[in-house]
Amino acid sequence: MKILQVVSNTQLFHQLYRTSKLILPSSTSSLMNSIHRYYSNEVAPDNTPARGTNILQSSVIKLLLKELSRNKEFKRKLRLHNIEDDLLTQVSIKFHKRALAKTDTELTNAFISVRDGKDSLMAIWPFFLRFAVKKYPLLGCINDLMQHSDFRSPISWYEESRSIAPRKIVYHAGPTNSGKTYHALHKFFKAEKAIYCCPLRLLAHEIYRKSLNENVRCDLVTGEERLFVDPNGFSSQHVSCTVEMANISEHYDIGIIDEIQMIKDDTRGFAWTRALLGLCAYELHVCGDPSGIELVKKLAKLCGDDFEVQRYDRLVPLSVQKDSFNGDLSKVTKGDCVVAFSRKELFKLKYNIECNTNHKCAIIYGGLPSVTRARQADLFNDPNSDYNILVASDAIGMGLNLNIKRIIFSSLKKFDGLEISELTPSHARQVAGRAGRFSSDFNKGEITTLSVDDLQNIQKLLDTPIEPIQRAGLGLTWSDIELFSYYLPKASFADILDLFSDLVQVGNNFFICRNEEFKKVATIVDSVDGLLLKEKYIFCLAPVDHRNPLMASALLTFATYVGKRMHITDAVVVNLIPYPFNVPDNEDQLYTMEAVYDILDLYLWLSFRFPDYFVNYHKVIELQKELEAVISKCLASNWSSKMVSGSVQKNIQSDMVKAPLKIDENIVDVDATITVQA
Repeated sequence: MKILQVVSNTQLFHQLYRTSKLILPSSTSSLMNSIHRYYSNEVAPDNTPARGTNILQSSVIKLLLKELSRNKEFKRKLRLHNIEDDLLTQVSIKFHKRALAKTDTELTNAFISVRDGKDSLMAIWPFFLRFAVKKYPLLGCINDLMQHSDFRSPISWYEESRSIAPRKIVYHAGPTNSGKTYHALHKFFKAEKAIYCCPLRLLAHEIYRKSLNENVRCDLVTGEERLFVDPNGFSSQHVSCTVEMANISEHYDIGIIDEIQMIKDDTRGFAWTRALLGLCAYELHVCGDPSGIELVKKLAKLCGDDFEVQRYDRLVPLSVQKDSFNGDLSKVTKGDCVVAFSRKELFKLKYNIECNTNHKCAIIYGGLPSVTRARQADLFNDPNSDYNILVASDAIGMGLNLNIKRIIFSSLKKFDGLEISELTPSHARQVAGRAGRFSSDFNKGEITTLSVDDLQNIQKLLDTPIEPIQRAGLGLTWSDIELFSYYLPKASFADILDLFSDLVQVGNNFFICRNEEFKKVATIVDSVDGLLLKEKYIFCLAPVDHRNPLMASALLTFATYVGKRMHITDAVVVNLIPYPFNVPDNEDQLYTMEAVYDILDLYLWLSFRFPDYFVNYHKVIELQKELEAVISKCLASNWSSKMVSGSVQKNIQSDMVKAPLKIDENIVDVDATITVQA
């Protein structure tokens, strides 16, 4: 053991001597020269390898690697190739194992040359880099990927829009019920060619109908629906659309972007940014509260556009009452709207009001189909209807014209998708502003609360100035995904999304929208055989709540059929859902029916992206109409007591959820069908 230890220590001493500039005593120097000759690769006089040739101890490798990690040039090259932090740790560990295994002859010889002083430590660098790139292909293209992830100047993305600069951008700024959109629409109706962009299908439908009433030929374009005035499907000169569907390659005389303050939305803000920067409209009118003025002005300047502001005041006064309801819902009167932020609470309010007063309640919340929400709004607005009280979520904040006299907040807290938080001043104003409506029976709006404790707080929220919007949202496009996949052809879609999130750079005026939902859907579709990358991307854009097991099951089934190149008929859909439809008699069953409606919406949405596979659009429309009638009948029925007294969970009942559909191998393949027909 002592001999081995001496040999090992001698080798280390030899290496230190060769790599240092120490001046040693003559006796020590003579000893070191002898050791060097012993461990060198020189050939002996009889042409046989010298004793010790090609012997490379692991301890020497470890020492050299340790010295390499401290080398300034090595560190500089690591930074140059973006091998840092956790990645450096992972590469180093694996490279150490590779070196110590001595299975790579060239690498081993490089260590021997460094040990013997024939090469510097940096002779090992090419082997380290080659190993790192092989293990992590990303390193070979990291600089290109970083260049493609540079989102600091999105102004330059829209060359067609920049080519018509300067556009004239008019910001119509005002609170709810101030007539700002009304004035912008005058320009829309009078224009030779115009586009209206909004956040909701309900709003798009409203402007579509108004246009037709004004004898303006206007088309409707949403994610799930296309309505063309021309019977042959040719486009009209006017279009009303949801903002994501805006055509930025077409030229317009007038463009309108409604609810521009949603440019700050952390999930959909990118759509407003795209419309603002990309619409080829010679005159662009944006409507919203004043919070977006400075940001839009700044972006207009960067685009080389002209900018002006038109301000509006409320058409009817709005005030907070001196007294709250003190928990007494029997105080409600015709035209009142009680606001809550959960389905469970809304149905409790509806039950309590209808049990303790002579009033009937219409109900509106985001989970209801848009058609059902419109029907409930019509019931409430109808002066001859018995439904003269409204219980609603913040879904009334936009998209519906409602004759509300007074808003009663049952709570000032809301679950925002991540946590329960207090309402923001902007959010509170958006909802409160629905009280009072110009040219209705209620020429002033009133605000109060159900709880005494909330009354002062709502006054503070409404008095608090709205903070200016600082940044506009940006999102990942197909071209970005395509470029990443070109450089990393073996990477999964989910991995590409993660990598993009790590590399993306944005400027001070922008932020990257949250894409957690996008990533979770990507995880679902990533494993589907036969699905192309662009098809996976399209599925990720679809309106999907992956948390709902019924919806997740339908999504996986639809993706599987597309991957198999098979038709998705109405029969396939019916096999996925509880059919025939029965009127729900509790909230869980109603929630299931709402999820089913969303699945039918998903089918319609996908039918415009995959028309070769989703082949029964009109039959699914009929299913939706049938289901909507069932949901409306449910809301009109007297089952609230069952719902309130029963266990109310948002999880769908297990017996209502079917397992993901197994693909029947006997189902006709689309391509095979085409072949037979040919």
